[in-house]
Amino acid sequence: MTPLDSPLPPVWENAGFLIGFILSLLILSFIVQDSWLVRAAQYLLVGVTLAYTSVLVWSNVLWPRLFAPLLTSPLPLFQNGNAPPPILWDGWLPLAGGLLLWAGGFDYLRRRHQQSARPWLRNLAAFPLALLTGVGLGAGLAGAIQGTLLPQVRRAGEVGHLLGAAPSLLLTGLLTLAVAGGALLHLYWGTTPADRSRFPWPLRPLLAGWAWLGERALWLTAGVIFARLFASRITLLIARLDALFFSPQIRELWHWLLTLGQGG
Repeated sequence: MTPLDSPLPPVWENAGFLIGFILSLLILSFIVQDSWLVRAAQYLLVGVTLAYTSVLVWSNVLWPRLFAPLLTSPLPLFQNGNAPPPILWDGWLPLAGGLLLWAGGFDYLRRRHQQSARPWLRNLAAFPLALLTGVGLGAGLAGAIQGTLLPQVRRAGEVGHLLGAAPSLLLTGLLTLAVAGGALLHLYWGTTPADRSRFPWPLRPLLAGWAWLGERALWLTAGVIFARLFASRITLLIARLDALFFSPQIRELWHWLLTLGQGG
């Protein structure tokens, strides 16, 4: 429980609903025309998000895990001989890497002024950036292999044991194998005849048709993902409208605005 978790007074909650709805409409007006109101709402949204994130990082990470332990015990970095406490080092080393990234980013933004540029800052920032990229790619590749590729290969290998099963289950397994193989073949097939010359010429028509099926499957997958993203955004908009017009917390605000507009 932090001070940020304390409930706001009802008046502030209602005002927050109204301000959020107005900002949502301003950003949504970009569909009609770009204007300074759209940019102002975007800048305000980004600024408030960064400020809120900074407060959360300070109150939940930096102060309790780094600075408060140092103030409690000023020399805790090397205790029990030469073995450093893992809690502090696990916090200070990422902080140092983040500061190097910030310094390299600011120096990159100032590269127009070559007299004040410091290339060594960008060179130092390459180390935490390379570590972050390597860890992210390694984790993503391991997750893709363990969570997607291996289950697909195992499922495709089980098709031979499903010959005596229901026809629908066998058809699902064969279709999955055909679509997955076609998508991988399309990514490897190439776009020029020189690329396709690697394959034996009697199999090229069959492989071309299989790659065509995989390409359409990729298009269908991209369309489904876009449709789900669009549906989720529409759901959020409907939820905002429902909270604005039908929420019990904001009825008092609408009543007060109607009374003010009627001159009473």
